[in-house]
Amino acid sequence: MTWRTAPHQPDGEATTAAYPAGPRTPRGAARRAATATVFLLAAVLTGCGGTTDAAGGSTPAGDLDENCRATRSDAGLEVTLTVAPCPPTGGGAAGTAGIAVKDADGKAVPGAKVEINPEMPNMKMKGGNQTARPEGDGYEAKLVLGMAGDWRITVTVTPASGEASTTAFNLTAKD
Repeated sequence: MTWRTAPHQPDGEATTAAYPAGPRTPRGAARRAATATVFLLAAVLTGCGGTTDAAGGSTPAGDLDENCRATRSDAGLEVTLTVAPCPPTGGGAAGTAGIAVKDADGKAVPGAKVEINPEMPNMKMKGGNQTARPEGDGYEAKLVLGMAGDWRITVTVTPASGEASTTAFNLTAKD
């Protein structure tokens, strides 16, 4: 008999209360860990795909259109995010985020402080703020998506004069 199957301890006490709770065997713990890993992998994989169009090509999922562009409005500003490469890729390869900012009259907003913050809400991963630099009539920042899957890109624009604007864009990065 082993200590787990022995009905009594040497002093005659019952064994059920004397042994700590937890996995009964290392093999059982390994099985539970493997099962949890399989379920986690399945959850990640089901949320990572884009869609396939009628021609069989892949189109970006989330808020982006077929040109990897999306527009949102907040606090009187219109913010357009354009992601390259299209479709966006995960795995740590550096891409770019182009940000166009227009006022209520449709004019470009120069001299604003523009920051992007990529995060993966399902995995509770944050990419850290990146400050965009002026580029033409808009702004550009490096965009690094650590892995394939669903991402939220939060863009914060603080004009030289006026109220700050925060908009969020959802996208799905491919492998």
